[in-house]
Amino acid sequence: MPVINEPRRVHGEKPSARPGAAPSVGHQAAAQLLGLREIVLPAAVVAAADLLLNEALGSDDPVTREAAAATRGRLRAALGLA
Repeated sequence: MPVINEPRRVHGEKPSARPGAAPSVGHQAAAQLLGLREIVLPAAVVAAADLLLNEALGSDDPVTREAAAATRGRLRAALGLA
């Protein structure tokens, strides 16, 4: 699976000669959630996704929390629940 989001570097910082640690599952999931643009699913599936995203708001991973909050906000807005 390709890495979608790479950690940001300070402007002008040279990339490390050594490859960094593989991104966590939470980081990979967050990258996928942030990239979500549109969905075509039954309403029950979308409602279930809303519940699961709500659970992700309590994640220990700050990237996951941020992505879940942003995605849940867009999802709820699309459902007219915002």
